Amino acid sequence: MSTTQIAAALFQLQQLDLELERLVAELQSVVNSLEGSSKLQKLRAEHDIAQQQLRAGLQAQKEAEWVLEELNNRLSAQEQRLYGGAVTNPKELSALQQEVQRLRAQQSRQEETALEVMDSAESLQEMARQKAEELEQEEKTWGEESASLRTRRDQLEVRQQELQGRRAQLASTIEPRFVNRYDVMRRTKDVNPQRHIPPWARKNRD
Repeated sequence: MSTTQIAAALFQLQQLDLELERLVAELQSVVNSLEGSSKLQKLRAEHDIAQQQLRAGLQAQKEAEWVLEELNNRLSAQEQRLYGGAVTNPKELSALQQEVQRLRAQQSRQEETALEVMDSAESLQEMARQKAEELEQEEKTWGEESASLRTRRDQLEVRQQELQGRRAQLASTIEPRFVNRYDVMRRTKDVNPQRHIPPWARKNRD
């Protein structure tokens, strides 16, 4: 093999390596993308938070309704005593009236609290519903995108194997010392094929 042929073969080797580098970079990008969409991860996190907030809101609503029910039962019992005629002692009646007034005030405040908690729970339910819809839509979109990415990944892997085979076949036709020197120089980005042929080798082969 003459110097010109060696240089030409090394140049072809260089072109294959450049294409392999570009292909590997694209393949890595595709693989990274397949690990998950950042938007999808964000929506999943927001959906989880919305669900947690909804559970807390529903629990708060349940507790507020339970407190209101207890107050209603206590007030009903005390009003029965007050208006049922069972208590006739003026002092006891006065104390009972005060207790009924106190319970009514508590009832009124608790009704307001319960309404506020119910409104909050409804807002949380709507927020959770929106987040669930957004997540479902993004998962559908991602499913389509990931299918395309997997197809591209498979294509790149096939192409990579093909190029590696061509490189190995080409390298086998060049003397190992030239290939080794080329590989060393390629790692230092000095990829001029003529530089990988020592002067004495050029003289002997021209």
